[in-house]
Amino acid sequence: MTLELIDDGRETAWLRPSESGHDSAEATLWLGPAGFEAYARVLQLPDPAFDRQPEAELADEVLDGAPSDVELVTGIVDVLGSSSDDLRLLLWDGYPYRPPLPAASRFDLAGLRQYVLAAGSVGDWARWVADAAEPHGRAFPPAFVWPSDRVWCVAFDVDAHFAGVGGSEEAVTRLLDAEGLTAVRAPRESTPPLYG
Repeated sequence: MTLELIDDGRETAWLRPSESGHDSAEATLWLGPAGFEAYARVLQLPDPAFDRQPEAELADEVLDGAPSDVELVTGIVDVLGSSSDDLRLLLWDGYPYRPPLPAASRFDLAGLRQYVLAAGSVGDWARWVADAAEPHGRAFPPAFVWPSDRVWCVAFDVDAHFAGVGGSEEAVTRLLDAEGLTAVRAPRESTPPLYG
């Protein structure tokens, strides 16, 4: 199977914030849509020591030891499992993909970013993004990933040092216990710590 770009945005409607306002939109970008039983943040970097700490203050070994975007997303999807061969992915059109994202319909999810919808497995995405990576090799993560049965959702915003995950209590507990991933519970109503 290959990653298939989809022009029909109806599959994204469930992600849209149910409340208006900037806080609701940001919570969706950081942790996914409202309505899940539990939420977690899976850290790519340790949380900052203080709010808006410059990421440049982190030691080189911390930055060098961080999982890549591809490793983080595939690790999360592997733990969550279920119907991971039938995924929907939203790709942010602000990343400098090479070649650029094709002319498919753009979807505005939270009034802050534009996305292209795709379908496939996490392996399809990993192969596609390897081909679309920028010249120095960074493969950009999907902004959102969810299975067709919508039992969980991964949100990986461009400005975050973590991927947010919404799902059942059991799914979040699996993430918290997973080897190779650093996960913490995340109340959806509070602002996560962020680098500046």
